[in-house]
Amino acid sequence: MAGPIPPEIGVLVYMTTYISFFNAQTGPIPTSLGLLKGLETFDVESNSMDGVLFQPEYVGAEGMSNIVNFRTSLNGFVGTIPSEIGEWTKLQNLWFAENQITGTLPTEIGNLVDMKALLFYDNMITGTLPTEIGNLKQLEWIDMENNQVSGSIPEVFFTNLELEEVIFKNNRFSGTISPSVGDLSKLTALWLSFNMMTGSIPTELGGLTNLKELELQLNKFTGTIPEEFGNLVSIDFLDLEQNQLSGTIPSVLFGSNLSGLRILYVNNNQLTGTIPANFGQSPRLKDLWMNDNLFTGTLPTISAGEFSFLGEFLNT
Repeated sequence: MAGPIPPEIGVLVYMTTYISFFNAQTGPIPTSLGLLKGLETFDVESNSMDGVLFQPEYVGAEGMSNIVNFRTSLNGFVGTIPSEIGEWTKLQNLWFAENQITGTLPTEIGNLVDMKALLFYDNMITGTLPTEIGNLKQLEWIDMENNQVSGSIPEVFFTNLELEEVIFKNNRFSGTISPSVGDLSKLTALWLSFNMMTGSIPTELGGLTNLKELELQLNKFTGTIPEEFGNLVSIDFLDLEQNQLSGTIPSVLFGSNLSGLRILYVNNNQLTGTIPANFGQSPRLKDLWMNDNLFTGTLPTISAGEFSFLGEFLNT
């Protein structure tokens, strides 16, 4: 399907679904979309559309009041997020990643209590995370990578206990990681890398037994690597590089509990001591970066059959 969405779409008052992703649609979203009161799904991802994304004719209670899925990622939309979006109270999926949306997240985002997925990575959103985001108790997936969101992560955010993926990579977050992160027992991915966060890594992270990916690189974290990381039985990717971590590498990172660990980056910190004697016993380790620390001693002997998957090892 190519070309613009015709304004005559507004006469299709019984339409409930419009799906046209991965096509060659162009132009703006017609304001007549607001006439489709029963529309539940609008999906135009991966097209070449442009114009203002959230227009008053269809955003809010007077527009598409029954909208459940609004997916507009990978286009060229512009504009800001209006407060009226809080009127879309049935919304479960709001995806507008890889556009050119500016401004801040309105506090009214907290009205969207049925939200399951909020994806707006690769935009130009600024400001802070509103505390009202703690109202999204059904939220499972939030991805705001590559924006300019600043301030600390509100404590109430960690009361959204259905969260499975939290992607805050490459923003301007500061402050610490709350120990309440340990309450997110369903979490499988936590990406906080490329921010300006400080403080120690909470030991409570070690209780997240479903966690597969933990990215904390390029922040200003201090203190030691928690021994509790030895309880991350599902971990596949662990990146702690380019912080200010000190102390030794816990031997539990190479223990049998972490048998699925494939990527371990602890380089460019201030770690000391010797390399754990069991460091060759991690059965699936593919990349191990330990360079640019303050280690002493020699590398432990690697026995036959150890590091059988290792593809890259840095320890200069």
